[in-house]
Amino acid sequence: MADSLLSKLGELTFTAEEQDAVVVTPDAVAIPAEDFACSLVGKVVSPPPLMVADLLGNFAPSGETTRCKGIYEISPNFFLIAFSSPANRANVLKRGPSDFQKYWFALEQADPNRTIHDYSFQHMCIWVRIHNIPLSLMTAPLACALGASVGKVIITDTRLEDGNMGEFMRVRVSFDTSKPLCRCVVLSRPDAKASMCPLQYERLPLFCHGCGLIGHSILACPTTPKVEGQKFQYGAWLKAL
Repeated sequence: MADSLLSKLGELTFTAEEQDAVVVTPDAVAIPAEDFACSLVGKVVSPPPLMVADLLGNFAPSGETTRCKGIYEISPNFFLIAFSSPANRANVLKRGPSDFQKYWFALEQADPNRTIHDYSFQHMCIWVRIHNIPLSLMTAPLACALGASVGKVIITDTRLEDGNMGEFMRVRVSFDTSKPLCRCVVLSRPDAKASMCPLQYERLPLFCHGCGLIGHSILACPTTPKVEGQKFQYGAWLKAL
């Protein structure tokens, strides 16, 4: 609504009175800036209607790990979640993505200088497992290089503790959810044949097995034809158990 109203205003000519600026004074600030340092804003990427009472359970005030002080619905499907400290807020973001009834509960740091229409909720931070890597190449630099094919790399985890390398590398990335999930990356080496490295996502919310987008199921997909016996390009195998 606000976007359409602003667009309409851009076509108009204003009087001198309408262009007089109103100066913000300290007593006009509803929420102190320091409170935003302990808060998140969120939106459930979901086609069905939401039950706000159920959503409260995601960040129960009694939770020892989150210490949530409260969750408030600012507008339909737009929430402000207040925590007791910036550290507790950071813990929620680190362990994400969050979900509500299997749908992605998109979260961003609250910013006192942004309106509710300035949040896109388009990027998800998630741990990605990269499989089929030669043991000699299970390094942080390669994890960064491969992870960059999926999204913006936040941190890597080659799991070299106690000499246990494991069967995959982990990298936490921020990726654009307006694009289909990436299913693999290709590893090219000068001394060997290029190999495909399958990907799996940890804590992956509901996504479509037809188009690969997060936020709806195959039954609600607007672009995937419903054909009996059809083989889909995406599947539950993308979700790390």
